[in-house]
Amino acid sequence: MMDQIQEEFELALEAIDDERAHHSQSMQRLHDEKAQETSKLQQAITEKDKALVEKQRLEKELCQFQEQQESVNATMQDQISWHDIQPILHQAHGELTSATTRFWNTIESLHNYRVASYLPGSGVFHGNSPLASLGHDALPGFSASSDYPLATQQAPESINLYASLV
Repeated sequence: MMDQIQEEFELALEAIDDERAHHSQSMQRLHDEKAQETSKLQQAITEKDKALVEKQRLEKELCQFQEQQESVNATMQDQISWHDIQPILHQAHGELTSATTRFWNTIESLHNYRVASYLPGSGVFHGNSPLASLGHDALPGFSASSDYPLATQQAPESINLYASLV
């Protein structure tokens, strides 16, 4: 019987040792989890502090922008808005383009008149013209009976260089 009590006692001691080992492992695991969660908490606190500093910086920057906007609004109060002046600028641009086109067309017609005044039949011969010393019979004539058709002369086209700006 003593042996049996001794065996039961040894079994009870083994069970207590197993239970202690199990509780010890559980405690170690809980300590590890606590350390991990504490580390995560510290990271979260650090990130919160950084976010708070960033928030304060952004609030300060926003306040500065609002002050600048109020300053600009006070300065621009007597100014004309772009929407009010844009149609006037477009109209002035169109009128300027039209006047420029008329100017260059006038220059071109004056140039053409001056060149045409040297041609026979224009009735105008200037003293410094290379054709002034020749009579109207001195220029060679062309007969309409040649094998080649005569080219019809068309008025030169005027090119508006400023049309793309309109």
